Order: sequence, then structure tokens, then C-alpha cells
Amino acid sequence: MKDATELIKALTGLAWPLMAGVALWRLFPLIKEMVRSRGFTIRVGEAELSVQEVSENLIRTTADLQGRLASVRAPAATRTLDSVLWVDDRPENNATEVAQLRSLGVDVVLAKSTDEALRALARPHRPFDAVISDLSRREGARTNRTAGLDLIRELRDRDEAIPVFVYATARALSLRAEITDAGGTGVAGSATELFQLLRDVGEFPAQRT
Repeated sequence: MKDATELIKALTGLAWPLMAGVALWRLFPLIKEMVRSRGFTIRVGEAELSVQEVSENLIRTTADLQGRLASVRAPAATRTLDSVLWVDDRPENNATEVAQLRSLGVDVVLAKSTDEALRALARPHRPFDAVISDLSRREGARTNRTAGLDLIRELRDRDEAIPVFVYATARALSLRAEITDAGGTGVAGSATELFQLLRDVGEFPAQRT
């Protein structure tokens, strides 16, 4: 099932085996019922929940775990990460991570191209605290394999100091030095690493005390 696949994807991004073990132990009954169910409802104890309700609960739980993991390793934040612009021509690839951020109180705006991202960033009434971009994406009639890098260079040429993170495949990790030399703030190959980088920018609103 798609929901179970997205959940497993989120869990495998957890950094520490102990935390992953705790998460699996807590969520295993719900995962098992979700996979077993062929209908639209799942019985959990005495309650009967819809698959959507269970999925939303799982997203909230994994988001909380991701946020706590990021907070453990990050210094005390002096600001809040309120809004993020996420640039990817295939936003479905990041559906779980976007849902987790929104569950943590972050406003996530999606853009499918560099031009769309630049228009969003130019709106004075819609400031962003950070930008997340894939590395390769479809731009017009062709695939630009360095689109994320090009976006960073464009923003730095405009003297935009906003943090920009590249969240992509192993190829992006191999270009980490080039990305940071161009002005990229960081490169992440997993959800946990991405959340840690974002937490360096500011505290997640839902976890701010």
C-alpha cells in the first residue's frame, strides 16, 4: 500500500538504530493493521479508524521523532522555522517529508521549477526562512541535471542570503563541495539529515516552548 510504503520510507531515514527501534516498536501494531487491511477502515483496540486517520497519526508520530532527533544535535535556536520553499518537479517524491514538516508547524510552499521558485521568492509579502531543492529536474523542454546548483548561483548573484539546501540522490552528495562552494548551505541524502540542517536554521514551531 502507498501509505505503508511512505511510512517505511520515513522510518528508514531515522538516524540512530535505537530511536528507529523505539519508533518501530511503537508503530508496529498500526503498520501491521494497515498492511493487513483491504478496506478503508482499520480496527485499533476498541476503535475503528479510517486509513486516512491512521496515516495522519503515523505522519504526526514520525514527524515528532524526526523533530526530536534534529533538536538533540542542534544548538538552542534563536528563531523559528516558519516557512520553507520546496523546489522539485516531482513533489510526490517528497510527500512524506512535506507532511512531516507541516505537522511540525512549518508552512511549506511547493514550486516545480526554478522560475516558479524565483517568482515565489520575489513576493515581498511571503518571506521564507529556507529553500529546499532537488538537484536535477525538468526545466521547460529539457532535463537540467544541475538545476538546484543553478538556483543557488542565481540567488547568490542576487545577494539573496536565504539558506538553500539540496535534498537529492547520491549524485548530489558527490557534488557536495561544488554545491557549498556555489553558496549552498548544505546537502542532505536522508530525511533525518535534512531535518537536522533545517533545525540549524530555526526551531520547528510545534516544538517551540
